[in-house]
Amino acid sequence: MSIVTKTGDKGTTALMYGRRVSKCHPRVEAYGCVDELNTALGMARATAQHDFLQTNLLVIQKDLVTVMGELATAVEDLPRFVKDG
Repeated sequence: MSIVTKTGDKGTTALMYGRRVSKCHPRVEAYGCVDELNTALGMARATAQHDFLQTNLLVIQKDLVTVMGELATAVEDLPRFVKDG
C-alpha cells in the first residue's frame, strides 16, 4: 500500500486551510510537541485506575486538540478557524 500526498517534498508542509510553511517552522514543532503530550496523557488515561483521573485527563486532551488546531492555523486564517468551530 502506498501513501502519497502528491505535493512532493520541497521541505514544506501544509497548515490548515492549505497554507504551506517550512517543516521546521515553529508552529509545526509546537503542534508536534503538543501532540506528543496528548499521546502521553492518553496512555496515562488508559492506565489510570481512578475515574477522577480518567475524566480530567480526557478534558485536558480535548482542550489540547483545540490548541493543536490553533497552532496548525496561520494567523491570517484564525478568524476562519474560529468560525468553523
